[in-house]
Amino acid sequence: MNLHNDTVVNVVALLKEPVGSTRLYPLKVDQFSLDDDLAAVNVAGTVKLTRLSDEIIASIRARGVVTLECQRCLRLYEQPFAADFSEEFRESVDLKTGIGVATDSEDDERFAINENHELDFAEALRQEILVALPMRPACGDGCPGPDVVESGDDEEGDDRFAALAKLLDDDSSS
Repeated sequence: MNLHNDTVVNVVALLKEPVGSTRLYPLKVDQFSLDDDLAAVNVAGTVKLTRLSDEIIASIRARGVVTLECQRCLRLYEQPFAADFSEEFRESVDLKTGIGVATDSEDDERFAINENHELDFAEALRQEILVALPMRPACGDGCPGPDVVESGDDEEGDDRFAALAKLLDDDSSS
């Protein structure tokens, strides 16, 4: 099975197998939404699912590209990312009885396998990609920096600061 533009895996067969059983799936997502105006493209990697007693561990390796805005020059550029992580997915419905499985505590932060025995790793992948992106995006060492605004005068200055310069002139005259 290939995971092409899909982040949901039916794990019913894996849940019937003994502890330690694994599945390995290639992952390819053309466009993966990260936020309202942010998306990863050409996401590729692998998803390895390992059966444990009451959960499945998904070990995911993903690579791709996100278009970000450089904080210095404000131009868009392509930022590659790599996300290698493991996430636990707990059973929420008993496979044999179909009855919901109670969690040990309210603070259980593991993701849940849904009532159809499907594991959706989209949210875990989204979080890991966002963490892998730089906090201060910069297009690289060759960044030209901010655009220079020409004032037209021989004096160096920026017309946007003319009002502030006028205030300085008023202070010096009084």
